Amino acid sequence: MFRRAQTGGPERAEPVAEPTTLVVNFLQFVGAGWQTPADAMLANTSAAMAREHAETARQHLQTLAA
Repeated sequence: MFRRAQTGGPERAEPVAEPTTLVVNFLQFVGAGWQTPADAMLANTSAAMAREHAETARQHLQTLAA
C-alpha cells in the first residue's frame, strides 16, 4: 500500500491514544472455471503467449549481457 503522508485527519489538540484497525471480513464466491470452451481456449492461449514472451525476453537479455 502506498501512502504519500500518514495523517490522522484534521489537526487535533491531543494525539490519538491508540491506533485503530479496520477488519474486512466479507467474502463471496463468484464461481470457478470458464463459462465456455472458447473462454478456456482464450485463457490457455494467452498464458502460453505470456510464457513464450517471457522466455524470448530472457534469451534476449542473455545475448545482450554476453
